[in-house]
Amino acid sequence: MNSAYALRSMLQQVSGLSTVRFDANECSPSVWKAVLGGATLGFLWGVAARFWMRLISTRPEFSLSGTAIILLVATLFGAWTGLAFVARRRGWQGWRHYVPRALAVLFFIPFGFGGGAPLMLTVLLVTLAQTQPTGAGVWWILAALLLILGPTILGMESIVPGMIGLLVLSVTVALIRWKRVTWNWRGKPWGSSGDIWLKRIARAMLLLLVLALFGFVSGAIITDKPGLRALVYILFYLALLYPLFLALRIALEPRTKSVN
Repeated sequence: MNSAYALRSMLQQVSGLSTVRFDANECSPSVWKAVLGGATLGFLWGVAARFWMRLISTRPEFSLSGTAIILLVATLFGAWTGLAFVARRRGWQGWRHYVPRALAVLFFIPFGFGGGAPLMLTVLLVTLAQTQPTGAGVWWILAALLLILGPTILGMESIVPGMIGLLVLSVTVALIRWKRVTWNWRGKPWGSSGDIWLKRIARAMLLLLVLALFGFVSGAIITDKPGLRALVYILFYLALLYPLFLALRIALEPRTKSVN
């Protein structure tokens, strides 16, 4: 009974992460509770992900080593995310604050190995677009590089995305250069409005790339598992993406002024 209550309480806390303010100066949660809780949730996510892979596969044969790697990656990511959550809620300073967050991001990268690139990139792009107040130029460059490298990562043969990416990259470099030349416009109303709209357009491009990645996965599922099963498996995929977004947000969201 106690174990069931603890798990239910932990799941309730996770469901509220989409609105919680991470940075504070509190005495809770305890380090080990957060780390073990994060590791447990990561392990459960890995089990669910492996089950989803089993459902969508046309050749449902999995090795024990492959399953172990998926569970290990998810568990370690969950553990580091739990520690990053503690670092933020307790208001740790210096390296004690940033190292757990950096390690959480580092241990997120292996989700993209072995065919997981669409999942990893989808979560990463959504999280970056929602959390990072980076200048428009950085967003455009990132979007361009994804267009150039994305087809190779996904095993696509079309050269169209790469050509669009090169065009976007060229325009971005020219735009950054133009802004440096006309830096004195920055304080004027049209200069500020231009920056705002450029950031919005750049983030919209990232979200369009997210939709393209999601469409790529959904299309493959519909092709292999047509009918109602495809809809169920796609919804299952969305359910797998959301916890990763919440967890990665803990690591990537900019630090704010701590509140008691």
